[in-house]
Amino acid sequence: MSLKRQLTLHFDADVAAAIEAEGKNRGLNLSRAANDALRRTLIDEAGEALADTVKARLDRLDKRDHARARELALIKEIVLLFVRVWFEYSGAPADDDPDASANADVRFQGFLEMLAR
Repeated sequence: MSLKRQLTLHFDADVAAAIEAEGKNRGLNLSRAANDALRRTLIDEAGEALADTVKARLDRLDKRDHARARELALIKEIVLLFVRVWFEYSGAPADDDPDASANADVRFQGFLEMLAR
């Protein structure tokens, strides 16, 4: 059983008329109609506002996540391009290295295979 508290409220004439009309339409007494109207306005809409705020924050986080994913993909491409250029323009490995005779593309593919392991 809910605890009820008696309050004396003074409404503007148009608000009082709207509450009376709401009570008549729904078959409620004036106190119940006012209670329901205030509950909808003060409590239920606050929950909706909170849900809207959470949705907005999640959307912002999702956008940040997509931006980070794009940045990481770009960094990956930059590093791979650097390694490819390094293999192409760096000196050949030492003669005792089995990759000494391989060209830059073969060495780059070997690098990618090593990363995959």
